[in-house]
Amino acid sequence: MIEKERIEAIKNGIDLKSYVESRGIPLKKNGKGYFGLCPFHDDNKTPSLSVNVSNNLWKCFGCGSGGDVIRFVELFDKVDFRQAVRTLDPGVSCSKKESPVAANPEQVPPKLLPEPKVQQLFDRVITIYEKNFDETGKQYLYDRGISDAILFERHRIGYCTGKLRSILPSKGDVLDDLTQIGVLNPNNNGERFSGCLTFPVFDLEGNITTIYGRFFHQNTKRHVFLPNRSTGIWNVNAVKTSPEIIIVESIIDALSVMTAGFLNVISIQGTNGFSEREIDLFRQYGVQKIILMLDGDEAGKKAIKQLKEKITGFTVTTKILPDNHDPNSFLMAHGAEALAGFIQSDDADNSIDTTNPDISSSLTAKAVQATQPQPNGFSVMFGLRKYQIIGLEKGARKLKSTVRVEHGGKLHVDTLDFYSARSRRVLAQDICRIFDEASETIEADITRLIRCCENAEESEKPEEQQGKQVIVKGKEEEKALEFGRSTDLINHILSDFETCGLIGEDANKLLGYVIMSSRKLQTPLAMLILASSGAGKTALQDAIVAFCPPEDLVKLTSLSGKALFYKEQTSLKHKVLALEEGDGAEDAFYAIRNLISSGVLVSESTIKDFSTGKLTTMTNEVEGPTGVFYTTTQPDTDPETKSRFFVTGIDESREQTQRILSFQRKKQTTDELTTKMIINGILQKHWNFQRLLKPLGIKNPYAEHLTYGDDRLQSRRDQPKYLNLIKSVAFLRQMQKNIKHEYKDDKQVAYVEVDFEDIRIANDLAHKVMGRSLDELSRPGRDLLLLLDDMVENIFSRNQDQTHVIKRTEIGFTRRDIREYSKWSNYRVHTHLKELVDLEYVLVESGRNGSQYRYCLAYEGQGKSGQRFVLGLKDVEDIKELANLSGAFG
Repeated sequence: MIEKERIEAIKNGIDLKSYVESRGIPLKKNGKGYFGLCPFHDDNKTPSLSVNVSNNLWKCFGCGSGGDVIRFVELFDKVDFRQAVRTLDPGVSCSKKESPVAANPEQVPPKLLPEPKVQQLFDRVITIYEKNFDETGKQYLYDRGISDAILFERHRIGYCTGKLRSILPSKGDVLDDLTQIGVLNPNNNGERFSGCLTFPVFDLEGNITTIYGRFFHQNTKRHVFLPNRSTGIWNVNAVKTSPEIIIVESIIDALSVMTAGFLNVISIQGTNGFSEREIDLFRQYGVQKIILMLDGDEAGKKAIKQLKEKITGFTVTTKILPDNHDPNSFLMAHGAEALAGFIQSDDADNSIDTTNPDISSSLTAKAVQATQPQPNGFSVMFGLRKYQIIGLEKGARKLKSTVRVEHGGKLHVDTLDFYSARSRRVLAQDICRIFDEASETIEADITRLIRCCENAEESEKPEEQQGKQVIVKGKEEEKALEFGRSTDLINHILSDFETCGLIGEDANKLLGYVIMSSRKLQTPLAMLILASSGAGKTALQDAIVAFCPPEDLVKLTSLSGKALFYKEQTSLKHKVLALEEGDGAEDAFYAIRNLISSGVLVSESTIKDFSTGKLTTMTNEVEGPTGVFYTTTQPDTDPETKSRFFVTGIDESREQTQRILSFQRKKQTTDELTTKMIINGILQKHWNFQRLLKPLGIKNPYAEHLTYGDDRLQSRRDQPKYLNLIKSVAFLRQMQKNIKHEYKDDKQVAYVEVDFEDIRIANDLAHKVMGRSLDELSRPGRDLLLLLDDMVENIFSRNQDQTHVIKRTEIGFTRRDIREYSKWSNYRVHTHLKELVDLEYVLVESGRNGSQYRYCLAYEGQGKSGQRFVLGLKDVEDIKELANLSGAFG
């Protein structure tokens, strides 16, 4: 029988939480305990397995199972009590005879080390091995084609000199502990990994689970593992970040694949090192595709067949290397680029022509040829990094393009000359920083990109593209003209938005459409959509810019600080620049502000004149004007940036949510193909309509009769936006107007005039988008505002018979006047008058230097029914009346 003391030592000496996690069950802290998915019943939804670290016991609240660490092993491994004890303590005999410990009562059973202490010992040992990783060990890897120092450091590769005992105390717990975990051999028989390169194997939390040793001397065994510990999965963290995983057999093979530029590789350390627990781990972290690239011999092919039978629920492909190669031998024979070409190619299952005398060049060429054509360029994949080359320009001394890099959900965009060492260095530094990649990997990517660009055809220059305007004619022209001439144009636009799937947000949709159309004016508008994450700001922007003709749309997800300054001269002229997420363009705000305000970007940089060898300056000019859209979740966006935009939000009300959900359900009842055809037809109609809009001049004969709130300095910037909004509405409705002509500098210039309907539409948009609502006031504050409105109106009415008719906004009053009229207490008046002053419904006329405070009312009676309004805007009927008085109608 097994001694009771030994059993208690196992129960108390093993950290149950760490052991459960080592068996592939992640635990998360919840209250005083840790919870995970129970492996003993179907527990896919709610974690019901609880581990109590204070008493080292576990309990499942789903199936009722529970107990200590021994009971866990019994159920998990489906073994009896004796075998479970032996699994936890290999020193225990499984026979029914008395164990050696029981036969010798004086022998004290060694206490099993808790896992945290084992981790501490592993880390100290690996640190020593890392320091001993000298040129001897590195040369072995160099000879095998692996020379990336970043890989050495990242994976803590080391070398065991066999002198660990000499630096440790001759007696004590450390020697015993290292012997127990297998680092030191018993009976003073040296170190287990003496003469080996060492590779720690980490779990998903960064804990060292075991150590692998690789002998590289002659006449010795090659592979060394720790006893009684799983060999583990090397580089298992790749499953956290990569939806596509390459599986190889050995760690040396995995390092070879990394050398070729693919960090999404794991080593299963032998063909039997991939179990159901690892497969569940892949599912848990969303791995979608698995590439099996084991040895090319018969054993490797057999292992691939076995693994394919295990792996279900994934897209599984195989890469069988030729001539019995493994990834490392292939790397040594043909080089990193050839291995990268093989991994990227569509070839598999021994389809490589090994008789080709220049297989390296062949496979490298395949990597170059693996480019996918894109509008105005091409894209290429290196590992999981997608590079898109846009607007390639080639010359004797330049190879210039915009580079869009995407990896792991992150994105970076920059424009550079590949023949400039400084430009390459800056791009490499940015990519390494943003995507956390090794510099050697990215430098290799850029080298491949240069070859791809040199072999690619030059893209059309933006000037050439702009010259190729889409011609609208025939029935498409008639349909677009009919749409533009419709007296119900605005309602048709809103209806088309809804048909295309954007519900509600009428003011935002119409404002966005007007701003998108204003790109053809000399002073286009800009729109900033500020909303919570998930509210639908990107959906709104995408719906708006979808109506813009593709040739006039520049849509980006991210933008580096100086990228706009180095675009082609006319690449943004009369275009829409749409940034999908403003947070990715923070560094470019300066350029965006100047593009909106000045309509041009001018930069100077220092370059070296190749003909003289002297430094000189180069001026680059990017022409606007440009209509700009961008979205953000940051309410504290730079005020200087905000002031250039119409800032709007998203309807986040419950009623709007209900409308969206109802539409989504209704959409399921329609035929998707038919709906798509309808939407494509609508988009084509709007593209053609936009193409037919003529770049006419706009005159506003009623501009002098317009008013705008003058109580704030901000009005100096807001009124031009309001006036340009009126012009933009008139531009959109040009097909409903008579085109007039005038001569300027002996040239005939066409223009249209603003009418009252344009002003009405613009006022309505301004009120809804830029306006405020009385709902923002407290109830007493609103009551006081309405009392002040009545008081001022009475004073205004009494002064109508005077020679000089005083304006409402010129009527001053004091707090005493307010108290006498409202019968409110001084405290109540003081409190809520301050609220009205802060929100600029009431303005302070005086009160400094000890003089009496006097106030005047900026509010003019709007919004009493709950609608939004802008202070100071004159109603269209009032403008008509003034226009009649001034003889505007002749």
